[in-house]
Amino acid sequence: MINTEALQRSYNLVREKWDPHFEWIVNETAPWMPLRQPLSQIALALVGTCGAYRRGVDCPFDAANYYGDPSFKEIPTDTPPAALDFAHTHYDHTHVSQDANVGFPLTRLHDIEAEGMIGRFVNPAISFSGYLPQTRQLMKDTAPAAAKRLLEAGAQAALLVPC
Repeated sequence: MINTEALQRSYNLVREKWDPHFEWIVNETAPWMPLRQPLSQIALALVGTCGAYRRGVDCPFDAANYYGDPSFKEIPTDTPPAALDFAHTHYDHTHVSQDANVGFPLTRLHDIEAEGMIGRFVNPAISFSGYLPQTRQLMKDTAPAAAKRLLEAGAQAALLVPC
């Protein structure tokens, strides 16, 4: 089920360059819950797909893996942006190299928490590598484990920052 020419081109590119067996995964069961409180009262988690990891602390994502890396990293929200690096080879790193907040906005979320725009910035933040042509492990194991971790930390909503 491909809805646009751009998606069709992306689909074709993935099949041609990386995985000739790639198929779209259509998730018909993802729960949607509207917010029941204003954002100013919500505990908000950060989930990013730019491959952020803490340099010298976390093992980088396996960006060279033909099938991607379905793992996730827990990033403490007090991590300085300068301590982050990005292991993901399927996007231009120009801007995240200049300002890590472009791909993993820890500082910005602290700012909006301080301004009262969100109730609380949930610790930890979660980082994935967004390149994952085979998503079964992510959907079956990794994403539920990351969601469980965020729920345990008190998250009521999540901000997804894709790359």
